[in-house]
Amino acid sequence: MKIYAVASQKGGVGKTSLVQNLGYEISQAGKRVLIIDFDPQSNLTFGFGLAPEELEKTIYTALIEPKKTNSTIINIRKRLDLIPASLDLAGAELAFAGAILDGYSKLREVIKQISGYDIILIDCPPTLGFFTINALAAATDVLIPLQTHAYAYKAIDQLLPIIEQVRERANPKLRLCGIVLTMFDVRNNLSIAVADQARKRFDGLVYENVVPVNVRVAESPLDGKAVAEVDPESRGSRAYRAIAKEVLNGKAK
Repeated sequence: MKIYAVASQKGGVGKTSLVQNLGYEISQAGKRVLIIDFDPQSNLTFGFGLAPEELEKTIYTALIEPKKTNSTIINIRKRLDLIPASLDLAGAELAFAGAILDGYSKLREVIKQISGYDIILIDCPPTLGFFTINALAAATDVLIPLQTHAYAYKAIDQLLPIIEQVRERANPKLRLCGIVLTMFDVRNNLSIAVADQARKRFDGLVYENVVPVNVRVAESPLDGKAVAEVDPESRGSRAYRAIAKEVLNGKAK
């Protein structure tokens, strides 16, 4: 079972859209997929048409009582399940503040209760604290969405040392499996420059396919759907479908 932490401390780079649409496309390819909303903002939960405030059991329930993990799983599409989040998750860091030795292994304990999936995708919040470190400690792989913007490119320099520290101290098998370029605008010289720079610096790690700026990607969560369910032939849909194939092949081009 592959466990991907989709992480970046930069907000607005397309993490949640990547998890939602990649999860959907991989499930459409015949794999059993679990997506975990590990962000108190609960955008992934909302993006599949659920009302976070109305949910009785969420990822926070599982963190508090790992044995209840399977009762928090919601089937949302064929071969696609979700562990949702709500604002309650914001209290997790405080709740586990005294757990000095194992505070950063809480999500790992949750995932130990789970079986039967080919792939798990974890949507991390835009921080480098409790949530992201827990996700990295539980994951087999890290997938970084990189908005083709100067500030997002610079933010990678803060994330990479955290990945290395988690690998050294908690999860030696963790690997950076790939970088997905997001919000790419072929008409924008900055997008092209950042993409070129990323491919030169991270040779072999940047996926060949990119997520373009596409209004359908932004609109689809309002309908509680993946973009392919709204417009399967949109540029966004085709991009996520192609990236899903790259992920399933196990490496960036």
